[in-house]
Amino acid sequence: MRLAFGRIKVYSKLTLIVLVMIAIGVVLWKNRDHQVNIWFFGLVHKETSINVIWVMLYTALGALVSYWVLSLVRGLWKDVRKAANESALREKEKRQQERAKELQEQEKRIDAKLKKAISDK
Repeated sequence: MRLAFGRIKVYSKLTLIVLVMIAIGVVLWKNRDHQVNIWFFGLVHKETSINVIWVMLYTALGALVSYWVLSLVRGLWKDVRKAANESALREKEKRQQERAKELQEQEKRIDAKLKKAISDK
């Protein structure tokens, strides 16, 4: 039974991939003859016509690069937060150790006073 579900999963993924590729092919085929005038911060003249397929290709490439950059920034942000949390944890541990030393010294002084008070009696 498990093997059957695995096969269904594989074939459904394959079907989905083929359908997406067919849809992309149809969009590219239908737009192969269309031209468009674009403005990109004055880098392309208005008289210059560009094929729509090139515009779609550059847009897709820009989206992929943007996703990659944003994932890098997100990872960097996580690393910065992790480093800050670790630093705060180390500082807290340091303060706890200092406080423990202070308490030990205070306890020693109290013990010494008690021993002195007992020996004086």
